[in-house]
Amino acid sequence: MASFCTTINCMDGRVQLPVIHYLKERFGADYIDSITEPGPVRILAEQTKTLLIESIFARLTISVESHKSRAVAVVGHHDCAGNPAPKEEQLEQIAQSIRFIKQRFNSIQVIGLWVDENWDVMEWRPSK
Repeated sequence: MASFCTTINCMDGRVQLPVIHYLKERFGADYIDSITEPGPVRILAEQTKTLLIESIFARLTISVESHKSRAVAVVGHHDCAGNPAPKEEQLEQIAQSIRFIKQRFNSIQVIGLWVDENWDVMEWRPSK
């Protein structure tokens, strides 16, 4: 049976493949479901755009329930047009996003990823 992971990632095409490759290796997944929005970590951290959040969560529900996704990665990146915040602020948004997602999806592993200026992917483990 095929295995899936899910990414909540920026729509920026520069970050798609590095994140897909990272998640396939990290989780041994065959496929990566992609949920994209401009600056998703800001959307999830601020929790003010209810319609966008519900759209993200509806797509995540399909991935988790239908594809049995084994993990979710929420992604921030360098040079984000949708969220031009500095790295440190985006890392805090990633931490807030992880906590928010876990409130609704507590049965699945949720990780944070940062994609740097060289398009290298690093797992972000925020302190509690």
